[in-house]
Amino acid sequence: MTDAPLELRIEESELNLVDRFRQSRNASVLTIMFTDIQGFTRLTEEKGDAFSNEVRQAHDALLVPIIERDGGGRVIKHIGDAVMAVFIEPSTAVARALEIQDALRQYNQDHSNLPPLLVRIGLHMGQVTVEDKMSLDVFGRHVNRASRVEGLAEGGQIFLTYSVFDSAKSYLAGRSGEAAWASHGRYQVKGIDEPLEIFEVFRPGAVKPHAPLGAKKLTGWPKMIPAIALVLLGALAVLGVVAYSRTTVTFEDLVVRNDTDIMLDHKTRLQVEGTHEDHLRKCLTKIEPGSHLLYYDVSYVTRYYSPLTVVRGKNILRPNFEYFGMPGITGNTGYEAHGKNGETFTNSTDYSTYDDAFLKHDHKAVITLTMKALPKGPAPKPKRGKKTVPKPDVLLWTLTWDLVLDGKKVSSDQMTVEHATASPDSTEGKRNLWADERHRYVLSYRLSDTYAQGEIQAQYAEYK
Repeated sequence: MTDAPLELRIEESELNLVDRFRQSRNASVLTIMFTDIQGFTRLTEEKGDAFSNEVRQAHDALLVPIIERDGGGRVIKHIGDAVMAVFIEPSTAVARALEIQDALRQYNQDHSNLPPLLVRIGLHMGQVTVEDKMSLDVFGRHVNRASRVEGLAEGGQIFLTYSVFDSAKSYLAGRSGEAAWASHGRYQVKGIDEPLEIFEVFRPGAVKPHAPLGAKKLTGWPKMIPAIALVLLGALAVLGVVAYSRTTVTFEDLVVRNDTDIMLDHKTRLQVEGTHEDHLRKCLTKIEPGSHLLYYDVSYVTRYYSPLTVVRGKNILRPNFEYFGMPGITGNTGYEAHGKNGETFTNSTDYSTYDDAFLKHDHKAVITLTMKALPKGPAPKPKRGKKTVPKPDVLLWTLTWDLVLDGKKVSSDQMTVEHATASPDSTEGKRNLWADERHRYVLSYRLSDTYAQGEIQAQYAEYK
């Protein structure tokens, strides 16, 4: 196949396969994944059919098991080097797309002597049934959109439409540091009347997101007839002094939903007209000329910041929100009579925060947590004639931690917590380890039976 997106023909047998998949989960909405290998045509021309067939087989061996694992998705069609698959849950589709790119990066690392295998992925979601009956025409339109979205991406990227992003946003927010997203705006693509709003999901540190290259992006400036433009310019000249004395802000492609609080300069909730679907939204909050900072939270550990500059007069601004995630570590371990009964977990993470002067500060956190259990009193012995050692009635769990921030040890201590193993209730607790004006580190633990879960997590100071 060529590297351009295709107008796809869906056979009746393939539609029936999709229908059986969605009926098994009692769904009328599907998320469609479309992938292809970047530069596959050129690779075939340079290396020959035999080599390109080996590449395609390696590609299929990576992608298909990830897509279809545990029945999460179903591959419907192979078109040369392309794969079309469907998922019930958009969050599963996003998770598997990220996993595919992880597997491909590992494959390229393990096969550094071969040309890199770069795959672009597009996701789109839509209703595919009418009165619980599937339609070739309806399904085909959604497949075409997924194909067009994939065609906007480069190798290694995952692009998705707003419908997928909106449905999977909570899933992404719950995986701070593992996944992030960027908004690239609206694009007009061939064969689709309405523009597509494009988002990108990616692994922070592994992929740097970037907007589609060479695609037609819609802007807020309409094309004007020269004569009308002259009239408007004359009117603007007459009203120039008044306009200059007032400062107004209109946001372009502010895709954050109305139920999400956008904060201005760490203190003021931003008020804007319209909804996240509107291309232009007038700001109702007074913003003085100068440098400012917008942000919104998706969880207590995940925040998106966008610096902006307002000048006197009229401003049309497009916020560029950047992912900021708080570091943390989670460990799980258990007590065994003849085991080591302790485990150490460590994590090193780079992250950033903004202060009240809108200055960005880069940090490096090294977090270490050790959890170790000992019986309270003499250790139990096996009963006569039995080899199994009964579990202790009470365990003493010792939690030891070290928190090094920007090369300085800011918290290092330990605590012992007692837990009755026969208790139906778990023993839980929290302890503040360190804090500044912008964020804090909190240790939390949960003891149940002979098992322990501990976590050291940084969180934004606004969350108590």
